[in-house]
Amino acid sequence: MYRQHNNFKIKHILLSLCIFLSFLLAGCGPSEEKISQAQELYVQLADLHNQVVDAHKTIADDSLDQNLVALAEKVKQIEEYNLNEFDDEQIDLLIESMNSIMNSYQEYLTAIDQIKAQEDAAVLVPIPVTLFNGTEITFHTLALYGKNEPSQNSNALEDTSGFTSGQSITGLMIYRDVSSSPWVLVLEDANEISYEIELPVTEYTESGIFLTLTYDSETKELKCS
Repeated sequence: MYRQHNNFKIKHILLSLCIFLSFLLAGCGPSEEKISQAQELYVQLADLHNQVVDAHKTIADDSLDQNLVALAEKVKQIEEYNLNEFDDEQIDLLIESMNSIMNSYQEYLTAIDQIKAQEDAAVLVPIPVTLFNGTEITFHTLALYGKNEPSQNSNALEDTSGFTSGQSITGLMIYRDVSSSPWVLVLEDANEISYEIELPVTEYTESGIFLTLTYDSETKELKCS
């Protein structure tokens, strides 16, 4: 499945947690029992947080990022607390907050497992493409790739004399996935002018598609239909 790599990806932002020394400090304010209870729960929270981080690395879907970032900020705030400055009632509230965060993390673990199952079960449907050059332009570069996978932009015209006017190319292939991610057709002419066209894969069937390139000289726009 092709997915776009989001620069704000939670899996690259969330860091494994450690128990800050400030959090381990015991003092004369709260009771030792409350401090111990909070410390033990924080260890569980940190472990659960790390489980979510590791699980999230295994999926391409980025729909949970915003919510996971918000939870990470809450955990970060807890890291900065000094139990020495709390009383028992405040620690009870802190424990309640940590339990709430842990419940949310458990829900996201379940959601991540479901997303991963869907991604693993995704079947790519190959769709053969025939492309006709209905323009007066000769193209020397042609790349066809998933919009979310620009790294797969190999030149289909390599070792050829180019894609000339009136010529057809067969054997091109695109793949429809469960998300029906669009594909991008990129061409470049002899003057190194580049053209990019997005192809809505949802409209295509397994029997294949015949596409024609046309060029509007007034708008300088290359179209594919």
